[in-house]
Amino acid sequence: MRYLYMIPVLLVSTILFSQDYLNSSESIHGTKEKLDLDGFLNETLWKNAQSFPFMEWQPDWGTPDSLTTLFITFDNNYLYVGLDAKDPNPDKIISRNLVRDGWYGDDYFAFQIDPNRTKKNAFIFSIYPSGSRYDDAIYNDNVPLGNAPSTPAYDMIWEGKTQITEEGWQAEYRIPLSNLRFEIRDGEVLGGISAQRTINYDNKLLVYPKVPQNITGANGKPSLKKPVRFVGLQPKKDLQITPYLLASTQTQFQLSEDEAQYQENAFNELDVGLDVRYGITPNLTLDLTLNTDFSQVEIDDQVVNLGRVSIFLPERRKFFLQQSGLFDFDLGILSQLFYSRTIGINNGQLTPIIGGAKLTGELGNWDLGFLSLQTEGTTINDNALPTENFSVLRLRRKVFNDRSFIGFMATNRIREDYVNTALGVDGVIDVGNENFIITSLATTVEGKNYSNSSFNLIDNSRFAFQFAKRKRDGWFYRTAYEYSGEEFNPGMGFLLREKHHNVYLGLNHGKFKTNNEENTFQYRRWMPVNSDLYFTTDFSNVLTWYNRSQWTGRFFNNDEISIFGQLQYEFLQDPLVFSKEITIPEGDYFFTFFGASYSSGFQRAFKIPISAEYGSFFDGENLEFRISPEWSINEHFTLEGSWRINYLNFKKRNVDEWINVPQLRLNWAYNLHLSGSMTAQYNSIQDQVFASARLRYNFKDGHNLYMVFNQDYNTGSAQMGIPLPRFNNRLLTLKYLYTFF
Repeated sequence: MRYLYMIPVLLVSTILFSQDYLNSSESIHGTKEKLDLDGFLNETLWKNAQSFPFMEWQPDWGTPDSLTTLFITFDNNYLYVGLDAKDPNPDKIISRNLVRDGWYGDDYFAFQIDPNRTKKNAFIFSIYPSGSRYDDAIYNDNVPLGNAPSTPAYDMIWEGKTQITEEGWQAEYRIPLSNLRFEIRDGEVLGGISAQRTINYDNKLLVYPKVPQNITGANGKPSLKKPVRFVGLQPKKDLQITPYLLASTQTQFQLSEDEAQYQENAFNELDVGLDVRYGITPNLTLDLTLNTDFSQVEIDDQVVNLGRVSIFLPERRKFFLQQSGLFDFDLGILSQLFYSRTIGINNGQLTPIIGGAKLTGELGNWDLGFLSLQTEGTTINDNALPTENFSVLRLRRKVFNDRSFIGFMATNRIREDYVNTALGVDGVIDVGNENFIITSLATTVEGKNYSNSSFNLIDNSRFAFQFAKRKRDGWFYRTAYEYSGEEFNPGMGFLLREKHHNVYLGLNHGKFKTNNEENTFQYRRWMPVNSDLYFTTDFSNVLTWYNRSQWTGRFFNNDEISIFGQLQYEFLQDPLVFSKEITIPEGDYFFTFFGASYSSGFQRAFKIPISAEYGSFFDGENLEFRISPEWSINEHFTLEGSWRINYLNFKKRNVDEWINVPQLRLNWAYNLHLSGSMTAQYNSIQDQVFASARLRYNFKDGHNLYMVFNQDYNTGSAQMGIPLPRFNNRLLTLKYLYTFF
């Protein structure tokens, strides 16, 4: 109790250590001039637009930049952003990407805006010299909660054009005001902005404003953006109506009822659906979806799990990615109370969604998120799945300062004869100097119905607490504790591990350098402690302990090397099955291994990240090798490959196995409108090849035509003595959608 007096002091220190540029605001005025969106900054509106100078962020932080200028203005319907990116060597500008949301080391310009100065959320609009674009969203002041993904499939509706000139390159944006959710508060529209521009051949990152280099994720933090005032701007409500038309043909082979042979089933489908987005207020948006389909989304990468933890696969579906950060709820190390892939995906296969609604935004001082979707009853791998309803309620409110909140979440998954409900409270507290407390408490109830569900508060609950210093130089750290009860089971969540106590400690030291003549590394990071300790819920046994020590150095050309060593203890209460050949018996094991990795600078046309590790593995040995080459052949073709090889050898048991997971993907683009990809993957544990091809014609934002082909191939000849078909599933889909905006 005697330390409670420190809390106000720490909260005040958040303000005292703020950046100077945050204490004043710039005014951005509107225009009545017209814009010819061609990428050249030769229109009159740019001469009168507010301009913003850049500074160097990497490698020599704080050095003024004379090459880059940002321009911003607006009219009744659009926000206009201009970039003048001069370059003393325009022939060295890296421009090799024509694919929307792709990136192969190109130079880029990224404009970020927090439209209402929430200091927690922002949009990113990025463009490359080729004219290809990328957009994304930032949530929770860029502090990750759980296993939350980035959202490159956000795909807002906006326009951008570029031109490479004799002096460098230029860019123009036209962003609809309705997309940005501006709001008049106390008679003004107050926002926050920042921007980044790269000169990749010279390893330079230039930024506005003077964002600190040593804070983790600083360039994306809404709380560190320059305050601006949009003088006279009138917000617009958002209304988007997107119908789609889909045609597909599918062939499946399934085992017959007498299990004597595989039978072929073929069927065709013609379907329609509808998505509607409506801005009820500038800060409250309703999304409706009917007969939802995500067949145009790329298939997941094949993953082999050689551990005791669950595998997290990222969300790729746009409906769930929009405003996804609002639904982040941290349950401890890489775990979360709501995981959107529990909806409409079963065993890696898409389940039809009848429809649903999502409401996101702000009500007064509260952040509000509500989601409810109903899936169809279907059959997957001969297993009948009944129709289900998935619902989530999320509430959050700022406390203490702009970077702290407390929140509440409820999830409910219900079908015939089954219900699963989770309730939780959480908080993120900024206690100053980039130190954060992140904590949560959640409990679950499940059963045939509520009346027959047993409940014990301790057994059915999970508690998580972490304290972290989010810096990149000097000493920084993270310490955490979590408890997960024996019966805790969030039916719409993701848990890395279950039924345990866990104590974690991570300690790091980082150092930046600016002079490449006197120093080898531009940044190096040493992690002497990265340790996890897992106990059973009654503390009777240690389940897992490990410590991984690692050193990483990044050269001035962006190449990076890393070396590590790890000590690990495992106690298996039950056998651990990795494949048909490899099963680890129950018992306790102590083993050690070490490894190294190298990755090429992202600006290179040919990159070849490579890693290897070797050492003991339970009661045997493991040799692992990974390589992920990438070759940007030209602006039209890029080859991406990966190959993971494991050799597991358990000499005492006379058991060994080679595990291979190779992948090859060709990404291609004829121009900024027509693009596609072809992917082939092999998984030696499943003994299957997975092939897919995807074609996209983008008429303009919100107007797309997709053609998608997916098929697996059985490389084994028989299973249980029954000859396998050549493939299990083949699907060809054609999807057309148009957004009325």
